[in-house]
Amino acid sequence: MGTWPKQVKYYPAVLLLLAVFQSFAQETSLAAPSQAISRNIKQSASLPPPNKIHFQRRAVIPTPALKAQQAKVAPSREITLPQANQTTTIPLNRHEKLLISKEKRYFDKSWNETTGLIDSVQGYSHTTMWDVASGVGGLLALEALGVNTQQQTDFRLEKMLKTLIKLPLYNQILPNRQYDTRTALPSGRMSNTPSNGNGWSALDLGRLYIWLEILKRHKPNLADNVEQLQSKWQLTRATKGGNLYGTKLTSTREYFRQEGRLGYLQYAATGFKLAGLNVDNAFKCNKLENVKLDDVSLLIDKGNLPFFTLDPYLLFAIEIGYQESCWDQLQQLYKLHKQQAQKTNKLTTYAEDSLSKSPWFLYNNIIFQGQAWLSVSHSGKPISYSQTFSNKAAFAMSVLFNEPYSEQLAQLVINNSARHSVIPTGLYADGKTNTAYNINTNSLILVSLWFKSRNRQAILLPITPIELQTETKTGTNTEIPKTSSRDTIKRERH
Repeated sequence: MGTWPKQVKYYPAVLLLLAVFQSFAQETSLAAPSQAISRNIKQSASLPPPNKIHFQRRAVIPTPALKAQQAKVAPSREITLPQANQTTTIPLNRHEKLLISKEKRYFDKSWNETTGLIDSVQGYSHTTMWDVASGVGGLLALEALGVNTQQQTDFRLEKMLKTLIKLPLYNQILPNRQYDTRTALPSGRMSNTPSNGNGWSALDLGRLYIWLEILKRHKPNLADNVEQLQSKWQLTRATKGGNLYGTKLTSTREYFRQEGRLGYLQYAATGFKLAGLNVDNAFKCNKLENVKLDDVSLLIDKGNLPFFTLDPYLLFAIEIGYQESCWDQLQQLYKLHKQQAQKTNKLTTYAEDSLSKSPWFLYNNIIFQGQAWLSVSHSGKPISYSQTFSNKAAFAMSVLFNEPYSEQLAQLVINNSARHSVIPTGLYADGKTNTAYNINTNSLILVSLWFKSRNRQAILLPITPIELQTETKTGTNTEIPKTSSRDTIKRERH
């Protein structure tokens, strides 16, 4: 299975200062979750196409079955969280500070003072709940990194929350999939109907609920606003049988179907878990398949539209904290991208991203319907002009892992951004820049820098900086922060 990243251990507070200096020199092994997975592989026959057509955040489409092995793995039923403590802050270098200034420019330019909402793409006055979460994260990061004042941040966040409280909800239940950032009214299909849109996305809501929980913990003064919002939204309606469900309204009927595939499902379900809902079935791994790509074992989802990108694994590690589990493939995906770079002599990072041309959004998949490194539209249609390097995914990996390869990823992001006033999305396969300047790119890089400045501790719980040190030099060993298991989510509402 290869050499895995080494675990970073955090000792009790009385030994904290000593541990900070020693942590980079430690060499303790981190058990690879995929090893446990591989021991439970059973050979199975070809699977028939799914009986039901499910849908994801942006599409509805059936898919053919794949030949593979079926993995039987015990579900990860609890989510462990990092414990709040003190930490040493890590100063950022001048290149990282320049990135922050570009990201601030995006947020300042795209913020709507009437609603407090932020445009999802520069010049495109619409947003989803996924993008709203990115807005919350970016605003918190700008303050934490010392760029915006507390007063400015609180003003913008409160304005946004008050708008969210008053949103016209889809059938008076949950937020619609899309809203106009200038008016806070539903946009997109069926937006001018009594239903207030065409349905909700459980994945988008799950991501937003993660950031609402982070917001409450970092900004207790805004907790009442968050709770008022949550009391109006009927999040339980987006669950069924311990799983996530979205709605899609068409001209003939409303569909209510399971939403989310491997990686995206577990990441979003964490938001539901934080809200106290029982979504245990979302974390089960008994219906996944094991395949190998370049001798790296990966799990893939058997459902339709099995979008498989880096995004949910990176977001989970930075926001919640990396944990060994049957579903989390962050280490394997990092190893795979590193091997791909060595083989092709070209840096690649496959993620979902906005596009500067039609179809305006791509899922750049590691594997999709049996094909490796395939870019598809929201409907699953292959696209020839793929984006092979995502700036946000590359930079997130660079703060999660610590070795020359990860440093190269960060440097390419810096180089890609040098001639732009805000951070561009990434690079197409032909080397041209994808200039779909968007909130998710600028937010994730901001939050990644915030994560790094916190000595690579997950964002969920607030910390108290105890001293400022010179920046630690990176070594040759790959490292990924290991979160504490002392604080476990146990709140559930059935």
